[in-house]
Amino acid sequence: MDIKQMEELLIIAFISYIIVLFLLRLSGKRTLLKMNTFDFIITVSLGAVFGNMLMNYEDRLMKGIYVIFLLLLFQFFSSLLSARYAFFDTLLKAKPTLLFYEGKYYESILKKERIPKSEVLQAMREQGIGRVEEVGAVILETDGTISVLHKEKSKKNDLDTLEDLDKESKKRKKDSDDDQFD
Repeated sequence: MDIKQMEELLIIAFISYIIVLFLLRLSGKRTLLKMNTFDFIITVSLGAVFGNMLMNYEDRLMKGIYVIFLLLLFQFFSSLLSARYAFFDTLLKAKPTLLFYEGKYYESILKKERIPKSEVLQAMREQGIGRVEEVGAVILETDGTISVLHKEKSKKNDLDTLEDLDKESKKRKKDSDDDQFD
């Protein structure tokens, strides 16, 4: 690579970076939020296209910018449809899953989701919880994070933030609730 090619690449990289930055800002905060599976695919694809554009800038710059625009457009419309229609939300995102509820670990779910108890305990510690008995519920969220609900904040056993759990999680929660009244 000679000096002229290096200068061209510097200019192309800078212009491409500004264009990608502009398109990301235009696409909204959702593109840069914690990612679900679809968002992850779009992000990885954007990186691959951007890298390919820079490596083959002589004949791929405009195609790369067009593909980046299309990927961000797909992401925009998928999030729009997901926000407006439950069907698309279900299609594009996983449901949150209950990992622990009122003192019970759901071993089969922990295995299925490949989450060791140590990660659940870590999430509890990160919330400043010193005893498992202080926890009302632990949920694996759609973006892969683990949420911990304090028991004291849910004494009436009416955790309405669990309403969007998958069907199996709701069934386990109901069974657990029924056990408390036996």
